[in-house]
Amino acid sequence: MVVTIKDIAKEANVSIATVSRYINQNGYVGIESALKVKEAIKKLGYKTKNTVNTTSKLNLIEVDFPKINNPFYSELFEYLAFYLQEKGYDCILHLDHYQSQDINYYLERFKQKEIAGLITSSPIKIPKKGLKIKFPIVSFDRKLSPQIPTVQSNNYDAGMQIAQSVLKQKKKKIIIIAGAKEDYYPISDRIKGMIRVFNTFDSKFDLRSLSASDSIIAKKIAILQFLKDDKYDAICCTDDITALLAKECADYLGKVPLITGFDGSHLIQSLFPNLISARQHTKEIAELMCDLLLRQINDPSVSLESVYTLPVSLINQN
Repeated sequence: MVVTIKDIAKEANVSIATVSRYINQNGYVGIESALKVKEAIKKLGYKTKNTVNTTSKLNLIEVDFPKINNPFYSELFEYLAFYLQEKGYDCILHLDHYQSQDINYYLERFKQKEIAGLITSSPIKIPKKGLKIKFPIVSFDRKLSPQIPTVQSNNYDAGMQIAQSVLKQKKKKIIIIAGAKEDYYPISDRIKGMIRVFNTFDSKFDLRSLSASDSIIAKKIAILQFLKDDKYDAICCTDDITALLAKECADYLGKVPLITGFDGSHLIQSLFPNLISARQHTKEIAELMCDLLLRQINDPSVSLESVYTLPVSLINQN
């Protein structure tokens, strides 16, 4: 029995028009819908010449993030999709949950004209000798290779600013909670910035970390263990989600420490309006990443810098 796009639409619970836009790459498809269509195509074994791009212009960009439950990544993807669509490109989101992928996987898809380029913030295995062929790729906050341009925020400076803000409020006993012990880069720069300031002023601090793969409940239990026996008057978190969990745990224990986060997404600002956080400028980050990627697509011989560092803004500091 031949599988049609009507079958795909029914399986994915989306419109036929959405499936058509996804397959023919001729219009924007939302994140959730794109993932549903992709899974339906895989499940039903849908085959068509257009499944592997046969158009004269390859215009599909893959965006790989380790997770999307962090509002920062959701916000960044929305800006990426907007800017790429303005330039005539569609994009699809892929989540790898910190699983490292071999660069040859993407190179093969590029050679088969399935994708025109890649934007990633995920681990990728790169040969020590570098890439043998020109492949349009831009990395966010993860230095994969000197050949691959990396866009990052000034995490170290932001960490220093957060620590200075904490000490300005006369806090004496501090705990730093890293949201992911598996991935100390780039958050290590955030931590290093904090530690430098705390050490400079001989401030007492402890460093703890959570597992990124743990459930929300498991993370809460871990934070409760960190906080229950010590009288911390400040909790410095390496991301805003961890800061929200820390606040919930502190409230449960009847404690009122100063809590700081990192990322400053608009959603978190609405949920935790007084949170001191380092705002990463997702709009500017997305625009720069798209520009760097499209420059590689339009001119494979273009020479780009290895690292592009953008400033952050500290919000809600007193």
